[in-house]
Amino acid sequence: MALEDTGHRSENMNIRSFYGRLLRKIWLLPLAAVIGAAVGFILYFATHVVYGPARTYETTSMLYLIFAPDDSGEVYDHYNGYTWNQLMTTDDIINTTMDNLKEMGITELAPGSETPGSIEGGVTRDEVLKSTTAAVPSDLRYLVITINNSDKDLAQAILLATDNALINYGQKRDEFISIKLEREDEVATLEAITDRTGVAAALGAGAFVILMIMAMMLMDAMDDAIYVPEDAEKRYHLPVLGVMPEDGQELTTRFKNELIACSKKILGAHSSIAVISASDVEGAQDATKSVDDFKNIVKSTFNFERTKIEAMPVPGTSLESYREISDCEGVVILVPAGERRGAFVEHTISQLQKHDCPVLGIIVTKADMSFLNWYYRTK
Repeated sequence: MALEDTGHRSENMNIRSFYGRLLRKIWLLPLAAVIGAAVGFILYFATHVVYGPARTYETTSMLYLIFAPDDSGEVYDHYNGYTWNQLMTTDDIINTTMDNLKEMGITELAPGSETPGSIEGGVTRDEVLKSTTAAVPSDLRYLVITINNSDKDLAQAILLATDNALINYGQKRDEFISIKLEREDEVATLEAITDRTGVAAALGAGAFVILMIMAMMLMDAMDDAIYVPEDAEKRYHLPVLGVMPEDGQELTTRFKNELIACSKKILGAHSSIAVISASDVEGAQDATKSVDDFKNIVKSTFNFERTKIEAMPVPGTSLESYREISDCEGVVILVPAGERRGAFVEHTISQLQKHDCPVLGIIVTKADMSFLNWYYRTK
């Protein structure tokens, strides 16, 4: 039998088998996501916070808004998070903010200038507005001001100037009785966690999950192990007599009957059969154990007096092994499920053919019965 059109290198992937084995390793995907998120977070944190040239400092304050009586409620509807950010750009607030900064010794630079990013160099009006964010939590009576700037001292100065401008704004507007400062940070702190940090973590998680799936598919494409009998028949063009379970598992009635029936039909007409195992590198330890297990399974249904079944070492283990196998009428190869022995089995079949040793069939050993029951949907 020629092997030029067989072998694991040219066969298509068994998608159902791959899917079933992937489900057993599904825990690797959330693990990859966690690792990817951690890597993304660390890389972003290191490049933009620890070693990044454009660090961002953040400082916040909270102001309490005491509204004037308003039966219509229009004033409450008007002063929300969106309108406060718009109001920060109006002359009533930004002009006072810039005047407050000037009193602190911070020069207002001309529009279009590039802010040096320090108190000594001054600041443009656009830079102040860009650094300032106003937010209204669930209670409309509170206003939270957040300042983000690359200079720590400048960020704190903008916060102080803005808070004072808002307090002054509350004194001038009829809608307010007053605006009072509830809380104000004393110093700006380095901003470690930002929205971009979360994005970096999410991208890292997604990338690692995709890489894990690609790695699983690549490993499966390179995997020459046998998991289901049909894969062995397609690869080697040899009949699979049946399966034998791994230690600790029981062979179901269906698979037991298949092994007995095929063994009687294919092996029963011969007087001597050699059994070799792809797991045996030296000697015939695995083959010997498997022959004992096989005899225990088929028991009285098979005529062992007529057909002698003997475990033998893999051809090439010794020079004598070729003669011993050649003296038999046929060979049965034991292929352990899940073990990457595909290339070795191909080589063994090739060697047997060269010495005119007919291969009668294959028995898949160490089979995971729970996986096979899922694959064939027998349970």
